[in-house]
Amino acid sequence: MADVSRLGLRSRIIRRTVGALAALVAAGGVAIGAPPAVAAPAGPTLPVEFDLARYQPVDPTTYRSLAYADNGRSFFTAGRWMCQIGQGYRYVGCKGHSATAPRGASGAAIAGDQQGPWWVMPDDTYHWGSRAGFRPPVLGVGKCVTIAGVTCTVPRPDVVACRTGARALIFTPAWHKFFFPSWDTLGPGTSAVAHSPNPAPRYLPPRLQYWNQLPASPPAPK
Repeated sequence: MADVSRLGLRSRIIRRTVGALAALVAAGGVAIGAPPAVAAPAGPTLPVEFDLARYQPVDPTTYRSLAYADNGRSFFTAGRWMCQIGQGYRYVGCKGHSATAPRGASGAAIAGDQQGPWWVMPDDTYHWGSRAGFRPPVLGVGKCVTIAGVTCTVPRPDVVACRTGARALIFTPAWHKFFFPSWDTLGPGTSAVAHSPNPAPRYLPPRLQYWNQLPASPPAPK
């Protein structure tokens, strides 16, 4: 009988303990067995490719062609990529083909911060490279250059990133990422979108899957 009484007392203590734990959990808003909530990003974050504190600036005059035929354009190479800046303000294009590029695309370009990045296709009139035979110098890993409202960086071997104001591109051998203003997308079925699409999120690193816009700070290159 004593054993039965002790057993009953122990059972009441266990029930009270479980009840108290449930009350604490309810008060704290925690669900037992539920995975912890993952907070969604509050807004665009600065990709490391455009964090200029990570890069050493170089003299832009090294990359500018002085030939009349090139009309003030600048050129550089970074691994497999050849990029050109100009002739107008915030014009930039990079020639090369990532694994996520459409078939036939020779590269992508941004036009005056008003359109792009656009894929350059075989039927486009866009011209790649110097018309005067200027040989583009190499922009080394860890370096950045700013010319005519465009900043380009080389984050790691065979990777290049260029931004204007609200538009930007990142090229790697495996994937590409385009940035453009939020108002650039007018909705399904419209033909007024002034940029080419990004690949499906599964092809991009997690840090670049959430946003297609650049943050307002730091300010765009001058």
